[in-house]
Amino acid sequence: MKIFEVETKRGDVLYGCLYGEQFKDICVIITNGTCGNIFENKFLQVVGEELEKNKISFVYAHNSGAFHRMDSKTANGKPNGCTYELFDNCVEDLQAFVTFAKESGFKHIVLGGHSYGTNKVIYYLSKSQKEKIDKYILISPTDTGCLKDHEQLSADELMPIALKFKKENKLDELLPIAFDNYNLFTARAFLDFINNKNAKNLPIYAKIGDWKQLKTIKQTGLFVMGEKDGFAFGNTLDHLQTINANSKNKNNVIAVIENAGHTFRNKEKELAKAILEFVK
Repeated sequence: MKIFEVETKRGDVLYGCLYGEQFKDICVIITNGTCGNIFENKFLQVVGEELEKNKISFVYAHNSGAFHRMDSKTANGKPNGCTYELFDNCVEDLQAFVTFAKESGFKHIVLGGHSYGTNKVIYYLSKSQKEKIDKYILISPTDTGCLKDHEQLSADELMPIALKFKKENKLDELLPIAFDNYNLFTARAFLDFINNKNAKNLPIYAKIGDWKQLKTIKQTGLFVMGEKDGFAFGNTLDHLQTINANSKNKNNVIAVIENAGHTFRNKEKELAKAILEFVK
């Protein structure tokens, strides 16, 4: 595995991790969810190693929401990371890695994302229909318009503070309370996370947003999720079938990993096997 850099059209540097560089037939690119990164997401390390063993290249592509904060080069001089991220930047983020794969000579590209990264992949594919992507993968796909109860309480607490910061022209200042006791946001990033309609492209529960983006995607997809993933609210199969029912292509593959959660802890090999079977 090697770490490399790409630069987005807007001038931000992002990091990628490449497995199986020498295998030029298929390149699977997976982008992270909120705060996700190659060091903490063991399941994607296992996926990369398994694909490489089977002569398939793999790129873990850090988007601008990787880690809480990244101090790599940005065009505006401000940090990257989910504390600061704006959803719409994902199009340029993913394009940078797709361009890398093409220029590196990979013949076939499979593009995927985990968690919040699935929403980014859907948005990217809907905006980049002329780009040659062979298949796509949604790992632990989430309805970002539907917050869990504790997340909603946190959002309700933060919203008036963020709106006050906006009124005071302090959008780029950190909010004083972490969202859901986990992630500090700037006011701008928090408002984008809550209100950006482009990210609400899997309206399974909240019915905020619509399915228009997904209905433009002609490629075949793999929709894979852990049986015990809390974002499926107790019915993972129904969760994935609802996504499939609202897809343009009805030949998608659905996979439920038994006894697995959102990050597939202790079930990494089962996830890797599902991805391998889909792409080979």
